[in-house]
Amino acid sequence: MAMGYNPNTITAANSIVQFRCVGLYDDWITIEGAQSDAFVTFSDVTLAQTRVGVDGKQSMGFIPHETPITVSLEANSRSVPVLETVYNDFIQNMEVRRCEFQVSYPSVKRKQTLTGTMVTKSGGTGIAQLLNGHTYNFNMMSSGIEETN
Repeated sequence: MAMGYNPNTITAANSIVQFRCVGLYDDWITIEGAQSDAFVTFSDVTLAQTRVGVDGKQSMGFIPHETPITVSLEANSRSVPVLETVYNDFIQNMEVRRCEFQVSYPSVKRKQTLTGTMVTKSGGTGIAQLLNGHTYNFNMMSSGIEETN
């Protein structure tokens, strides 16, 4: 049976994570070398606030929000030096840069673009039974998930 588009698949193996950082990496770079249990994770976002007045009526409104993401890479990932270069640039210049991620999910024909900056990272390569990987945390603004062909 030939391989093709399976409408029931939710495989993550063919997901593509691309990164760029203005002034350092102006062209998209494919991030690779994911940790076995995670690659890119998204934290919950709060997009509305509600409150109930003493009269029992609920009021609600939209609130601007960031989308925190974590990128998890194995210790031997070729992408660790890319993100470490961004970190080192922040340290040397005592300034941050605008970073972008584009996460593509071919199995479900969707993608998401996020813009923001790196805010925290793991301190280094931990030593255990195996070398521990690296995590990089970004606070991003998301344009939402869009359909692709």
